[in-house]
Amino acid sequence: MTHKLTTISLCIIALLAFVACHKENEIPADVEFAADKQYFPLQTDKALIYKVTEINIDKPSDYYDTAVYYLRERTDIPFIDNEGDTAYRIERYKSPTQSYNWKISDVWEAKLTTYTAEKVEENQRFIKIKFPLAKGKNWNGNLKNELDAKDCTITSLSSTYNNGNIHLDSCISITRDSSLSQISKVYDVEIYARNIGLVYKEITDINSQEVVYGVPIENRIYRGTIYYQELIGIEE
Repeated sequence: MTHKLTTISLCIIALLAFVACHKENEIPADVEFAADKQYFPLQTDKALIYKVTEINIDKPSDYYDTAVYYLRERTDIPFIDNEGDTAYRIERYKSPTQSYNWKISDVWEAKLTTYTAEKVEENQRFIKIKFPLAKGKNWNGNLKNELDAKDCTITSLSSTYNNGNIHLDSCISITRDSSLSQISKVYDVEIYARNIGLVYKEITDINSQEVVYGVPIENRIYRGTIYYQELIGIEE
């Protein structure tokens, strides 16, 4: 009996030692994913400046409009959000010209959790990135809002961004929506650069009522919108 108890005790001690050693060798998720989170940095007083192009088309009413303006997103002070996490105010300013006569437009918020990068846009919370990064990883970007599910996928871990003045390597591409037929096209993509954040965003949602084989749908739009947001400057 004593021999059995001794054997059991030794097994328990060995198991506890194994568990303790395993925990010592574990890397906390926040540390393990630190490099991945550099694609969504939140630094107080840092601002990103974008050129935005919005195209609206309504062929039946002969409406074709292209608006170009400039957008400044500044990371403000941290606060505790309604989920109990540390988040940051994102102040958004707009200017009609590159003279940058900024006027505040709205205030969003952003935060990093252990496994996600999230942004609240117009009171809707979106999961922008899921950690750890892996090509092909997908998730529901609308998991934390009441909108229809949005299947987001990391489509590249080695994208580049080049607008003629700014050239960036080591970017990741996230496709948030993509469908194409002869009469419709939906395309939603975001590109993030290491230590900078969002550098490019495109949303295309167009449709056509005529099918002309060999002619891209972009050349026969009936109704739709096209949105481009391109990084042109950084303030630190």
